Amino acid sequence: MRTWLLNTFAVNNLINESHKLKHRIIFEEIPSGREYLSEIIKAMRDSLVLQFTYRSYLSDEPAQVELEPYCVKVFRQRWYVLGRNTGKNEMRIYALDRISQLSTDDDATFKYPETFDPYGYFDNVMGVTVDEDMSPETVLLRVYGTQAKYVRALHMHHSQKELASTSEYTDFEYFLSLTYELCQEILGHGSSVEVLKPAYLRDKIKETARQMSDMYGLSSDRKKY
Repeated sequence: MRTWLLNTFAVNNLINESHKLKHRIIFEEIPSGREYLSEIIKAMRDSLVLQFTYRSYLSDEPAQVELEPYCVKVFRQRWYVLGRNTGKNEMRIYALDRISQLSTDDDATFKYPETFDPYGYFDNVMGVTVDEDMSPETVLLRVYGTQAKYVRALHMHHSQKELASTSEYTDFEYFLSLTYELCQEILGHGSSVEVLKPAYLRDKIKETARQMSDMYGLSSDRKKY
């Protein structure tokens, strides 16, 4: 992961030096969340507590948050900031596009924990959801057809191991927590990926597939367009 980060910096420096090529190098757009990114990075650098208003998708009422910012992360076109929520005294992660009225106070500082490792914190998850009560498990996926080549070339998670391969499918093993983002990743591959274990995850994906089948079915009570 750190090697990837160094390579990214090297590429960015090369692009900045090649002004004439900038219009020929197309990045994936991150549509929102950059408004406060520089302020958050400065707060991380200077160990300043953040104060902001946060609108969660799970609540109709905005929350006032004080956060010791430990790190920032990009996932699926969104910036997130992770840190210790001082009011709840626990680790929380916040999407920058749902933050407003962000500010810092030079007198409100914190000490960054020397033992905290951002990469280690997200080591056993796919995405940004970390549930400290959820232990990582062995996940076995069967990937069919040419999709296996894509998964082999671009790992779904750094723990990926290839166990067996035939002309029809390839089995991959992972060690990670069974989070919402993992389910979304599996479902995003459609019928090209089958969960072999654990049984709980297989049943969960199966039930979602059943609901999708019902949604697109031709039942008489569903309006057709």
